[in-house]
Amino acid sequence: MILAIEWTSAAFHAFLFEEDGTLIDQRQQARGVNHVTDGAFEAALREMAGDWAAQASRVYLAGMITSRNGWVETPYAEAPASLQDILARAITKTVEGLAPLVFLPGVSVQHPLPDMMRGEELKIIGAMSQRSGVVALPGAHTKWAMVENGAIERFATYMTGEIAALLKANSLVGRFIPTHSADNPEAFLRGVRLAWDRSIGGNVLRRIFSARSMVLFDELAPADISDYLSGLLIGAEIDEALQEYSPPDRHVTLIGPRALCQRYMVALREAGMTSATVESAGISAFQTLVANQRQLETSSSTT
Repeated sequence: MILAIEWTSAAFHAFLFEEDGTLIDQRQQARGVNHVTDGAFEAALREMAGDWAAQASRVYLAGMITSRNGWVETPYAEAPASLQDILARAITKTVEGLAPLVFLPGVSVQHPLPDMMRGEELKIIGAMSQRSGVVALPGAHTKWAMVENGAIERFATYMTGEIAALLKANSLVGRFIPTHSADNPEAFLRGVRLAWDRSIGGNVLRRIFSARSMVLFDELAPADISDYLSGLLIGAEIDEALQEYSPPDRHVTLIGPRALCQRYMVALREAGMTSATVESAGISAFQTLVANQRQLETSSSTT
C-alpha cells in the first residue's frame, strides 16, 4: 500500500492507496505544519497516520511540509512542470521504522515576477489530467494557472481573499459592517459589475472607498458591504487574470471550497465565461502518481 499526504500550513490530509492507485481510505486533522512545534514532524506523522505509516511501502508528502518551515525543504520544479518534472525534484528521506518518505516539491516561475506554489500544483495536474486550459484555485491567495497537455506552463498568485478579510476586519470601509448579516447575491454582483465598469477611471483602488461612501449616501446597506467588497475584489481579480490568461475556449476550471467557487462561477458567467468545479483534484494526482510511479521514476531518472 502507498500512503500519500497533503500537509498544508493548516491541515493534515492522508490518503491510503492500493499499488494500482485505488483509494482505500483517508484521514484528516486540523493539524497543519504551523501547529507542529520544535520540528517534531516525525512524531506528528506517526501519531496522525497511525497504523498506515507501518503498513505503507512508500509515503509521498506534498504541501508546506516540503517548505522552509516544514520537515524537508525541496527545490521547486520550475514551470513548465509536469508530474514527472515534480517527481524528478523530489527528495527521499529514510527514517527508521518507516517506509521511504518522498517529499514532493512545489512549482515556481521567475518571469514576469517570481511566484511559487506548494500543494496546489498536484490539484491542478490532477484536475486537468493531460488536457489544456486555464485553472483557478480561489482562496486567501488565489492561483491562476495556464496548463498545456497536463503540464503547468505558468501561473500567478492574487491575494484577493486575504485583502478582502483585512478590509472587512480592520479598515475604514469595513467599520459599518454589522456583526451578523445574511448573504446578498445582488450586492456581490453589484461589486463585480463596478469592478468592470469602464465608464469610471482607475481600477480597484479607485473603487474600494465606494463601500463606505455609498453607505453614507444611503446607496448601500451596511449589511451588504461584505458581499459588495467581495464582488468588487473578485471582479477585479478576474478582470486582471483574464487579460493575462485568456482561454481560447472561454472556460475556467475551478478547484476549491464549494461556496467560494460558486461565487467565482457567478462572476465568470457575468464576464461571459463558462466554468466548472472539479472535486477531489488532489486525490486524482496522487492516484496517477501511485499507479504510474515506476514508469514516472524510470523516466525522471533518465532526464
